[in-house]
Amino acid sequence: MRREPLWTCTKCGRPFVKPNHPHSCGEYSVEAFLENKPPDAIELFQRFCDLVKACGPFTFAPAKTRIGFQVRMIFAAVNGLSSRGMRCHVVLTRRLESPRFDRIEKLGPRCYVNHFTIRTLDDLDEEVAEWLNESYKVGNQEHLS
Repeated sequence: MRREPLWTCTKCGRPFVKPNHPHSCGEYSVEAFLENKPPDAIELFQRFCDLVKACGPFTFAPAKTRIGFQVRMIFAAVNGLSSRGMRCHVVLTRRLESPRFDRIEKLGPRCYVNHFTIRTLDDLDEEVAEWLNESYKVGNQEHLS
């Protein structure tokens, strides 16, 4: 499958699959996202990152309120981080039923955003690793080949 090159926003430098993709431009960073977060929350974030790294190479896509994980597209994100836990999502091409999902959004015929909350390191288990592996392939657009 031939892939089109990514379009890069001239203001913030973020790459996107489609030109002029709506987003919030700004100078955001992982460090700023983690600033003033409790140590146990940062540990959850770091463990989540370890699971993402096991999927393959990616880039961080920090935004105003979240940290996205991107190959060609953002395939997972940490949407909130506090002493109460870490709110996350993975993007899949199918509706995956799990009692661990807080909600599932259907954004298109082959796009499901599956939201879940991680409260302890034990929650970052093999099931979450499987979700991330599947969503990594979506982020790499392997489902289009």
